[in-house]
Formats: sequence, C-alpha cells, structure tokens
Amino acid sequence: MISDYNRSKLIRAALFCLVSLTSFTLAFLFFRFGAALALKLAGFSTSWSSWVALAALAGVLWSGVRTWRSKQGFQAYSESSFYHDIGGASGTTGGHAVDYMARDFTGPAYVLSQIFLSGPLFLMRGIQEFRMQLPLEAGLELKLTETLAALRQANKWQGLSDHPGREKEILLLARMKQIDFSAHSGQPRFKATPPSS
Repeated sequence: MISDYNRSKLIRAALFCLVSLTSFTLAFLFFRFGAALALKLAGFSTSWSSWVALAALAGVLWSGVRTWRSKQGFQAYSESSFYHDIGGASGTTGGHAVDYMARDFTGPAYVLSQIFLSGPLFLMRGIQEFRMQLPLEAGLELKLTETLAALRQANKWQGLSDHPGREKEILLLARMKQIDFSAHSGQPRFKATPPSS
C-alpha cells in the first residue's frame, strides 16, 4: 500500500517537474529572442539577450512562488488584469471597437502569462507531491492495513475518539485517499466503505 502510494507520488512529481521544465524553456526562448530582437532594433549588441532572459525568468519564478504561497494559481481571462470591458461599460460602438482591437494584444499576452506562470506553479506542485510521500517505517504498512480493515468493518462515519491510538494511521489513510475524510464542522470525521460496496 505504501510503496504503491509513494510510487504514484514520485511519478506525479516527475510529470509536474517535466511540465515545469518545458514551460521554463519556452519562457527562456521567448525572452531570449524577444530581447535579441529589441536590442538589435535599438542598435545594440545582442550578446546580452541571454542575461535579459535569465533576469526575466527570475522575475517569473519570484512571481510564481509568491502566487503559490498566497494559495492562488492560474486565472481565468475574466479574472486577470488583461481583461477589459470598455464597450460594456460605455455602451457605445466606439467602446466595443476599442475592446475588439485591444483583445488582439491582451488575449495573447494573457495566454503567454499563464504559460510562463505554469513553470513555477508546476515546479512547486512537483515539490509538494514529492514531499507527500509516506515514511517507510517498520510496521507502518501492517498498522495501516489493520486500521483500514477495522474502519471498513465499521462502515459508518466516525471520529478520531472512536479509535484511540490510531490517529496517525487514520490521517495517513486519509492522505492516501483510502477513506472518506471530512473536517467540515471542525471535528474530523471519516468513513471507509468496504470494497464490495
């Protein structure tokens, strides 16, 4: 049970990190070639474009980690700072025309911002998945199996006080999603449905 759970967490962590790496690579290429083009058009040497891209990636990473720590994530277009509704607010044809033309820029900018933000967000998610592995303690597998069997036999919603001394195992089973778990009313309640049900 523990080895299967840990293996699934490792696979998920690896996949999240792979998506993160892909996103960071796309962001680096975008900023690298964008900076090279801007420097060339301004008549400067393009040798600094990689450094500009790295600085931009540092900003993306900082923004993503800050977003993660504030328990936020990706945004819908209507929730983002790129969204505007001048036409609806003004009720004029000119306002609608400005909205239509502005979305040619804000739409792609929104998509790029979400792609770039996925780098740090998926990196943090991969780290979280890796940390959620269970410890390989001697006897823990047997304790989890016995606790799960007892909960399935009861087949009803219970509290931690119904199983003194098994609090750790119950919380680990909840983390593994082997039991239904709810802390809605402030008191943890859980139920394990037998597999035949």
